[in-house]
Amino acid sequence: MADIPIVELSHLSSWYGHGKSRTQVLRDVSLSLYQGEVLGIVGESGSGKSTLVKCILGLVRDIEGQISVRALRPQMVFQDPYSSLNPAKTVGWILQQPLRCIGVRGADIRRQKVLDMMQLVGLGPDLYDRRPSQLSGGQRQRVAIAGALIQGSKLIILDEPVSALDVTLQAQILQLLADLKVRLGLSYLFVSHDLAVVYQLCDRVAVLYHGQIVEQGPVDEVYDAPQHAYTKRLLEASVASD
Repeated sequence: MADIPIVELSHLSSWYGHGKSRTQVLRDVSLSLYQGEVLGIVGESGSGKSTLVKCILGLVRDIEGQISVRALRPQMVFQDPYSSLNPAKTVGWILQQPLRCIGVRGADIRRQKVLDMMQLVGLGPDLYDRRPSQLSGGQRQRVAIAGALIQGSKLIILDEPVSALDVTLQAQILQLLADLKVRLGLSYLFVSHDLAVVYQLCDRVAVLYHGQIVEQGPVDEVYDAPQHAYTKRLLEASVASD
């Protein structure tokens, strides 16, 4: 891993609303994501995970602190691939669109790039002319991953990418993400409430509670010897649900 982080947040705070309705969401958040690393962000609904991602993508204006992103065109993979894929378009069209956006000319060139990417994520060429409704949940998520990668992005933000899948498909997609990370030199920011999934994929984890990072470190250390009461509760709840 490189010494210089590709994502660095320093004392980041953020707010929503204006005037008397202005509400603070993030409080003094500092963390770093390094090249080739998978950093998990865990916390319950309302902890600030989505706001943290929006800040990194430059979608929140009312902030204090520093945000540094040293990656070209960071991309997102969402929880529900069906809602993020245009239902009226084919897989081929959907995956060509990011190439059009960056000026890749020539339909034949774009088509070949799409077919190559489909193969890389485990999708056969027979799916090129199908629409999202004709795909399984696992296939749709592979299309979403292909769409995030096809512009050559090295920073991928994964927002609950396997929570809508059954256990078997979860394992397949997590293995795919792990393989792609190594093969393409990717870095992932992995947002999830599922601590078991985070343990499988992530190198380090940051625990977000009421907009604050209450604990962070290598996954093994945090899971084996949690220091904060909230982390302990999350881990206990995760074990109880297994």
